[in-house]
Amino acid sequence: MVVTFACFSEFIVKNWFNKVLYQQASTRAFFTLWGVILNEIKVSVRQFYTWKNPFTVLQVVKYIFQSLLRMVLGRSVKLSYGFSGEDRLIESLLKPKITDRGYYVEVGCNHPTLFSNTFLFYRRGWSGICIDGNKKLIKKYKFSRPKDTAICAIVSDSTKPLEYLSLTNDVLSTVERTGVEQFLEQGQKITSREVVKPRSLTSILDVHEVPKHFNFLSIDAEGHDMNVLRSLDLNRYQPKLILLELENFDAKALVDNEVYQVLKDFGYIFAGIILKNVYFIKD
Repeated sequence: MVVTFACFSEFIVKNWFNKVLYQQASTRAFFTLWGVILNEIKVSVRQFYTWKNPFTVLQVVKYIFQSLLRMVLGRSVKLSYGFSGEDRLIESLLKPKITDRGYYVEVGCNHPTLFSNTFLFYRRGWSGICIDGNKKLIKKYKFSRPKDTAICAIVSDSTKPLEYLSLTNDVLSTVERTGVEQFLEQGQKITSREVVKPRSLTSILDVHEVPKHFNFLSIDAEGHDMNVLRSLDLNRYQPKLILLELENFDAKALVDNEVYQVLKDFGYIFAGIILKNVYFIKD
């Protein structure tokens, strides 16, 4: 019944009151929020329920309740799952319509909801591929995000076997040994070591028939980001937005940056940097 109400309300807003609602900034903001919430409610069953696990109905109830609560609290509640609000910045750069059903690829996805750059979009009906080297975390996607394709893999531009180091704080797990000593000095411990054969991002996208033009690519590979980017054939796959976590990126020396040099040849422009997250958008 709640989902039916959401669909009906969205129809009314879209077809009858659109012109009136968008005449002023305050009404535009208010009804945009309502449109987003109604859309979340409408897609909640499809996004969170799977017949393979009847307990996923609890997720549907949970997220519908959260959406209804935001109706009451209004714009004072800013929904974001990214560590530093990355998902809200992605939204502002892409400017998707409320009813868009976009596609994303996230390399280094980690937990399905905690510090996720893509979960905000999943709640709104989007889907995509989520890749991480942590098997335990990837298994969580089957319950938390059943419509996504979750893959346990190490992505790199070489097929040479790499040692994947799992740390106490799994967000820091990596194949890059540079920086690990610093983490150990800070109290982190290596919980497991595994030698794995990497896969290129292109090969993964090929297998899963990802569209050539999709909405955004998020890469957070703990120092291995450039290797991940090199493994993608940008002649065949062209996301509208690319987000990378780069430790030593200097916006003042942009023309000398390797990532910038690679992406500008494919029509990407530098869109900005916040903390260590660097954004490039297709011109």
